[in-house]
Amino acid sequence: MRIAFLIILLILLYGCSVYEANVSKGRFDVDLPEPFWGQGVWVMPNTVYFKGNVAYSIGDKETIPLDGLENEGYDRRFGKSLPKERAEFEYRLKENPFSGSLDVFVKRWVFLGGGRVEVDPYPSVTLFAGLNSLVGEFGVGTRLGYSKDKAAYSGKYLSVRNELYIDDVVFMGEFEETHSYNNANFGLYAYSSLFVTEHFSLNFSTGFYQPWLFTNSLYLENVEIPEDYDITIDFPYFLSQYAGATVFLFDHVLLNVGETFYLTHSPASVKNIWRTHFSVSYMY
Repeated sequence: MRIAFLIILLILLYGCSVYEANVSKGRFDVDLPEPFWGQGVWVMPNTVYFKGNVAYSIGDKETIPLDGLENEGYDRRFGKSLPKERAEFEYRLKENPFSGSLDVFVKRWVFLGGGRVEVDPYPSVTLFAGLNSLVGEFGVGTRLGYSKDKAAYSGKYLSVRNELYIDDVVFMGEFEETHSYNNANFGLYAYSSLFVTEHFSLNFSTGFYQPWLFTNSLYLENVEIPEDYDITIDFPYFLSQYAGATVFLFDHVLLNVGETFYLTHSPASVKNIWRTHFSVSYMY
């Protein structure tokens, strides 16, 4: 009993540290992935397939302003706090026109499932499953990727050594930082194709894409206590709509051309992005 009391007393005396930050301005790199539209062709049942893909994209290359974002702030209930305040965010689209990928998939009766490994120029993995019939196909997929992205941001920070005490070793001020991050991104897709003929199909896909998946803190170096500071603001996501066509040129070669409409949604505005995609695939 005495030991438990001493442990509780030690915790109360030590308190806990707080590292919080409001991002007033931020510019963050974003990789827009190739859309996923399935296989775009009927495949024989009870078989395993491999498909190598080389893709090229061209379109908008710009910085996207994200309006209406707000820091939730941090309320300590006593002492110094961070207020709620607006944030000016921008996404900078990175230019990576070429990508390569390998699909591996299995078909049993009309059920088709598999995975894709892509380099764009950083690696990602997509898992997909659906139905593939003589008339068309539809299915769903999920993507998890890695990228190295640059971020520049400024704002206000608050660090507290012992939260249980009023202003006990408190630092508060402004910061301005630029860092590169090993970043994760995530996507969800729903896709369908209509097989018009044996050698021609129309392809459609809709998707959700979160370019900064696990980032809920940013590193501050030029402050009194360098540390990862928690931020109370969410990174906006993308919604996408893809439409294209696939032509089966030879026994193993497919050509795909399509257009993707990306919708970047922030609370006060919507920014549209268009990109055209070309891909050549070899399936065996």
